[in-house]
Amino acid sequence: MDPVTVECLGCGKRRRVEAMDSGHLGAGECPRCGYVGWASPTDLTELVRRALRERPLERRRLRPAS
Repeated sequence: MDPVTVECLGCGKRRRVEAMDSGHLGAGECPRCGYVGWASPTDLTELVRRALRERPLERRRLRPAS
């Protein structure tokens, strides 16, 4: 599979990662801040980026998509 660019949801660092056969990204931990949440930069607006970074890590939770 082709590499894709992802952006850390904690600090904004971008990196290129390989997509796995399952469609998941094997991005792992951010080398800058240690956070493990990643998204495609095209899926994030500046408003969403700011809201994520201002929210304390302990209050960030995954919620199932409806």
